[in-house]
Amino acid sequence: MSKDTNYTVIDNFLSNEKFNLIHNCLTSDNFPWYFQSNISFKNDKTQSYNFYMTHRIYDEERPLSNHFELIKNTLLESIYVKSLIRIKANLYLPSRGKEVYHHAKHRDGVFKHQGALFYLTNCDAPTTMDDGYEVQSVENRLLLFDATSPHSSSSPTNSSHRVTINFNYWGAGVRMEWRHNMPNPNPIISKNMELLEKSHFLDIANQAMTEWGI
Repeated sequence: MSKDTNYTVIDNFLSNEKFNLIHNCLTSDNFPWYFQSNISFKNDKTQSYNFYMTHRIYDEERPLSNHFELIKNTLLESIYVKSLIRIKANLYLPSRGKEVYHHAKHRDGVFKHQGALFYLTNCDAPTTMDDGYEVQSVENRLLLFDATSPHSSSSPTNSSHRVTINFNYWGAGVRMEWRHNMPNPNPIISKNMELLEKSHFLDIANQAMTEWGI
């Protein structure tokens, strides 16, 4: 486990109106999902099945989906994104067994950058962090983390699917102005949050956030 491991979990991140816009879009019958033959990495033999469905929203320095504007005007406007790398929606099928199926750990890249995971479904399939902490899949929950540290997804037993939106970017956490508008700006858990924030904000801004309790 890296000493730089950091993650922050925030519940009820978006207003109900904004969350429903995204949820209804990605879970509609006509939303296009595309087959991916590897969940974690190519030729992974630890999986009972090694495929899932994705929808690339932004990659290769440009939008790749008609739904980019929706994501931009809801989620992106609330996160401090200096430069965007990728946005990808993920749909995982249920576990084939009676227990949650944990996929192999992976890193989103070898170059240092930030990651965010937004949950669209309630189910019993968590995201497991480098230190073993399990972030449960809860609707309208945002996970901010070091995307270059090992982590893993999983397949649920109590739902027909698990849907998330994954962001890779250079930046920091939640925008300061957005925190003042949130119903509950306090994370339910935060580990080494300063590693995420301090590398991208001036000291005076970090001091202000500490004094405001955000």
